[in-house]
Amino acid sequence: MVATAAIPQISPADVQTLSSQGYVVVPNFLPRQMVDELRQDIRALRSSSAFKQAKIGQDSTNELNTNIRIAETCFLGRNRPELTSIASAGGSNSVRDRANGLYDILDGLCDSLSELSQRDTQTRLDKSLSELLYAYYPTGGYYRRHRDAIPNSASVLRRYSLLLYLNEEGWSAEKDAGQLRIHLDGGGDECPPGVAPNFVDVDPLGGTLVLFKSEMVPHEVLNTNSERFALVGWYNRPVGAGDIGNLGEAGGGGDIVRVGMMVVAMALVTFGVANIVGQ
Repeated sequence: MVATAAIPQISPADVQTLSSQGYVVVPNFLPRQMVDELRQDIRALRSSSAFKQAKIGQDSTNELNTNIRIAETCFLGRNRPELTSIASAGGSNSVRDRANGLYDILDGLCDSLSELSQRDTQTRLDKSLSELLYAYYPTGGYYRRHRDAIPNSASVLRRYSLLLYLNEEGWSAEKDAGQLRIHLDGGGDECPPGVAPNFVDVDPLGGTLVLFKSEMVPHEVLNTNSERFALVGWYNRPVGAGDIGNLGEAGGGGDIVRVGMMVVAMALVTFGVANIVGQ
């Protein structure tokens, strides 16, 4: 890891691993003090009822399903009045908002990945469409195998997924569990028939950063034996005319559908994909 002006950054080697392997794990990306501050931020926001029970599904199919996911989430972003108004979480000078705070760090990470996106796909990332949220898993929480970018849905804009773990020091894989399982069997939401399971488990140690290509890496959160704290996000490419057409065709075609999908595209720019797909 390389640090400049106290802002953590991923190294060129990490970027290359993400490009070639599809995912990368960066231990100790955040210093312990900031991990502890962010975890306390989650506690303060939960105490102020800023978290909601997490749902699953894309677009109109978004619903609560505790057979697939048990977790709580809180959407983040600069200058969100529902967050900056919470004095117990630092108000407008929170660990998220302050100079060299969480948002500055994640913006710098987006810049690094945007260069990779330009190199690999000839399209830079659109920082205004970045999605960020806190994810809190209670004891007994989980999130079954899924993908972050689904064809013919608004989530198709997602290019890179990020996980930043905020758990307490001394997290134990045996005692606390809740590992991230990255599936490498070539399947989607399920392992392909006749293919042997192939996966990598990542311990959610505080300060660890995980990045992966949203459309190609199925993953899951294994059952937790303790509270689990994380920041989750997606860096997205710009909305294109082709996206609106594809969404319209997926909905059955017709002018009404296409107009509706155009409204969705406009909403993406204003609110972010996460508010529409419910991740």
